[in-house]
Amino acid sequence: MNYLQFMLTCFFLTALYLSVVSFEKRQRTRLETKCMGHTNYTYLRYRNSEKCWTSSENDKNYLDAVKSCQEQGALLGTIKTKNEITLFRLFTTKNIVWIGLDKINKSTFTWIDNQKPVKNISFYFPGLQASADIRNLADCAIAIYPKLIFRFLLKHCESIDPYICEIR
Repeated sequence: MNYLQFMLTCFFLTALYLSVVSFEKRQRTRLETKCMGHTNYTYLRYRNSEKCWTSSENDKNYLDAVKSCQEQGALLGTIKTKNEITLFRLFTTKNIVWIGLDKINKSTFTWIDNQKPVKNISFYFPGLQASADIRNLADCAIAIYPKLIFRFLLKHCESIDPYICEIR
């Protein structure tokens, strides 16, 4: 290798290194930066989904879990898509947690971060197609992940369970 080839190789490798470092810095999202500022929160990213979650240290009922998250500047965690279910599976070590999905009347659910009614409730609760099916069920939602099967269930809000908080 002559001197010119050596210099071009060094220049190319330096430019490649700087572009990779610059690319990595550019890729840090607003949520990732915000998450880094909160103790005990974990930033997760999968495909086009990202979350900043922490698990509760103490179990609480639904309303106390909501308050606890708010005191941390967070909301009770939401899991709205298949990608977010994957993130939840990677994140949690608990079999059951409160999530921010709530039944506000006999046939309407809302996410804690958006008071609009959830339209595709059968995605979260397969088999609950008609509003008549959910009228007599409990009011608050949990995510349950025992072993390999993930699903949402409704539970009475007074039950004491773990929960996840989410920074937005």
